[in-house]
Amino acid sequence: MRVAVDDAGAGFASFRHILELRPDFVKLDIGLVHQIDHDDVRQALVAGIVYFARKSGCRLIAEGVETRGELDQLRVLGVQLAQGYFLGRPAPVVTRQTVAAVPAVAPREARVTRSPGR
Repeated sequence: MRVAVDDAGAGFASFRHILELRPDFVKLDIGLVHQIDHDDVRQALVAGIVYFARKSGCRLIAEGVETRGELDQLRVLGVQLAQGYFLGRPAPVVTRQTVAAVPAVAPREARVTRSPGR
C-alpha cells in the first residue's frame, strides 16, 4: 500500500501526520507554492521540506502551480512533481472502459476509400 499526505504546510497537524505516516508522497499546499518565485521565506521552507523528503524517501508534489516562475523556482528547489492550471486544466479521467467504449475511427484524411467499380 502506498500513502500520500495532502496539503502539507497548511498546518502543524499535517507535519505531524507526515512524521507518523512516513508517506510515499507529500503534496505541498498551494499556500507554500503561491508566488514562491517572489518570496525568500517560502523558498526556505520548501527547501527544508525537500531536504526532509530526500532523507525520508518520499516524493513531493507541488499543488496549485499557476505561473512559469513558480514552476521554475520549484524545479530549482528540487521539487520534481507538480500540478496546477499552468500545467493543465482538470480533465475527465480516461479509463480502459471509456477508451473501449469509444469507436476507433481514423481521421478523415487517413481513411482509405475505394472508388465505385474498383
